[in-house]
Amino acid sequence: MGAYITRNDIGNAIAEDVLKYLVDDERQGAITPAGEERIEQRIQDAESEVNSYLAQRYTLPLPEVPPVLKARTLDIAVYRLFLRRGIRPGSADESVIDQYRLAVSWLKDVATGKASLTFANGLQGSDGAKVDGGSKPRITAQPRRFSRDSLEDF
Repeated sequence: MGAYITRNDIGNAIAEDVLKYLVDDERQGAITPAGEERIEQRIQDAESEVNSYLAQRYTLPLPEVPPVLKARTLDIAVYRLFLRRGIRPGSADESVIDQYRLAVSWLKDVATGKASLTFANGLQGSDGAKVDGGSKPRITAQPRRFSRDSLEDF
């Protein structure tokens, strides 16, 4: 079972007959234990890919799984399952590629700070400290050279 998504999430995202087609290498007409292992492996692969982006900005494991992260991880896992059989150009399967690309684009934005994960207790950065979501400006300046006191005699 994965940290971000579960086997049930995969079953809810992909129709059972399509899922059978994607993982039934033994041609049993059902999802065998080996097929279940293939599904679990794709879940682990998807989560590893997600973590490779998140680790650039967040402390892992995450304190909770925001819904958007769950959805993007699911998009990646579904893509990896479809890759097992190939994605036909011009078919409805291409939407799987589009969803994968959107997920990776979003993960890149998260890694660079253009997007953030929101947790119930705020944001957590790679050092465990709170992270600002990138929407507030940071201003730095040199110390003041002149003040009312230093200009008083002029």
